[in-house]
Amino acid sequence: MPDTQRLAGIQIRRLWSTDRDAVVTLFRGLDPDSRFDRFMGTVSEAAAASYAAHAVSAEGMVFGAFAQGELQGIGELRPVGAAKEAEIAFAVAPGHRGRGLGAALGARLAQAARNGGTRRLHLRCLAGNRPMRALARRLGAELRPGRREVHAVLALSPPTLFSLWREGVEGAFDVAVAASAAWTVVPVV
Repeated sequence: MPDTQRLAGIQIRRLWSTDRDAVVTLFRGLDPDSRFDRFMGTVSEAAAASYAAHAVSAEGMVFGAFAQGELQGIGELRPVGAAKEAEIAFAVAPGHRGRGLGAALGARLAQAARNGGTRRLHLRCLAGNRPMRALARRLGAELRPGRREVHAVLALSPPTLFSLWREGVEGAFDVAVAASAAWTVVPVV
């Protein structure tokens, strides 16, 4: 569970097509080492931005972590292979790492996956990516180290009435917040 003290002022919500530009901005702001870790290889800023432009509309779900109204991290949930399995991936802006954003995003991704019938989540990272390995452990995943990469697997329990209710409430809140952020306020003169 994320440390609520470190998450003060952070809002986690689902991202929609109206958040596309913020996602692109986040990926453009990743330094070369962060892009290397995120994509498990060398990726240019332009290639990362191109990926980001389609991330919100791709199959699956994307959640964002906002600090003072600005997107500072994302967590992606993408179905893979078997219908009951999915992969998760993260990107957090420099200067916002180590604050619990990844754990909060991971918890929200796991909840959405669990309630959608997913039984196992997969997370892959380079063997040298210590923060991602620590995040996988924090989420309760079993780590399977390899020579070049680590494959983490998180087994999910079936949904409960409470978990479904909670996600429904959070989902309604996400839509309301995203809609209000998309509206521009025109001053009355």
